[in-house]
Amino acid sequence: MHMATMAESEQYVAVCPACEVGHLKVHSMLYSVPFFNELALFTMECPDCNFSHNDVFSAEQRRPRRWTLRVDEKSKLYIRVVRSGSGTVRLPEFGIDIEPGPAAESYISNVEGVLLRTRPVVESAINFAESETQKKRGRELLTEIDLAIAGEHSFTLVIEDPAGVSGILPDDLSLVQYEELTREEASELKGAPLWMDAVRDEYLERKG
Repeated sequence: MHMATMAESEQYVAVCPACEVGHLKVHSMLYSVPFFNELALFTMECPDCNFSHNDVFSAEQRRPRRWTLRVDEKSKLYIRVVRSGSGTVRLPEFGIDIEPGPAAESYISNVEGVLLRTRPVVESAINFAESETQKKRGRELLTEIDLAIAGEHSFTLVIEDPAGVSGILPDDLSLVQYEELTREEASELKGAPLWMDAVRDEYLERKG
């Protein structure tokens, strides 16, 4: 599966959510992704306070979704993953849930990339752990994640998104379980930060 970058891109200035000065440089580019059609990738940077953030979202209305992939062979580490600012990443075997927040990282990557982004989360938890038991469990998790990155430890990857933008996209869609979430299930998930919703709304207004 190949991702085609579309020619359309745009740059404009918006109000920075961190310092509230109207110098946030927003660069957007449309990507064509099989099964998703078009996604808009945002890169935002404020020269006044050095705030920066990336996000990805669909210009189309999408239903809340859950994607589940059992990663039991190394080749599945290279399956494409889209995680937006409203996406929740779950790794049940590791007991890890990464929910959206003001600094939630959005990306278009692969399963291996999700694991590599999870390592710093675990390392941070180890540093802030109050007991040696918690620190020990954190170190064990890092070992398990490293084994998973090497293709030597099976695990499950789940991504849920009330905006329906995030997803797990193998060439063969039969490898992944796809479900539309009920309104009740979607309401229990955290969404994108309000300031990110404002950036998205402004983008849609500019698109007309």
